[in-house]
Amino acid sequence: MPTDDRSLPLRERKRLRTRRALADAALRMFSAKGFEATTLEELVEEVEISKSTFFRAFPAKEAVAIEAETELWSAYLADLTNRELSGRVLAELQDALAATAAALEPGWDERYVATRRLILTAPALLAYVEHYRSGIRQQVIACLAGKLGLDTDDLRLHVLAELTITAWSVAGRDWVRRNGEGGREALIQRLRGAFEAIPASLDLSAHP
Repeated sequence: MPTDDRSLPLRERKRLRTRRALADAALRMFSAKGFEATTLEELVEEVEISKSTFFRAFPAKEAVAIEAETELWSAYLADLTNRELSGRVLAELQDALAATAAALEPGWDERYVATRRLILTAPALLAYVEHYRSGIRQQVIACLAGKLGLDTDDLRLHVLAELTITAWSVAGRDWVRRNGEGGREALIQRLRGAFEAIPASLDLSAHP
């Protein structure tokens, strides 16, 4: 969500500006010095806030490092929650994720590429992202269960949630490696290709 949205109350705009300042400073400092080598004390000093203010914005040092990732999946869950499903659910999940990616603010591309590169340098961040995405999967399952009138233990919902995140990972990996070449349009095109490959891959057969 843009930090300068005048439709928001002043307090909320200030909160969002602080959150963005922290995320931007963290990404810059972690990328330059390393995630483990940069202390939380250095980060809050850079932004000129207290530790208590930091923890009102983020639950952990790892969380501020992956803000670009959080922005994507938070917006995706909001879209999915508000979406009226019709037809094939996998196609709906694809459309929701593509629409979410397209709607993110212009500066997100550069921050996401830098974030994914940072994650590869720090095992703690990689583990944190896996834990975070696990939570997203559970929320997608719960959302779909409510909309479709199914039990959350229904394995189809688990597979759909897993496929959605996997399609994003496959689509984004090469895009990040190419430094975001082609911009958002290229990323979304790769995302659609990843989703289209799902049924095709299930039909793939080996012949003696």
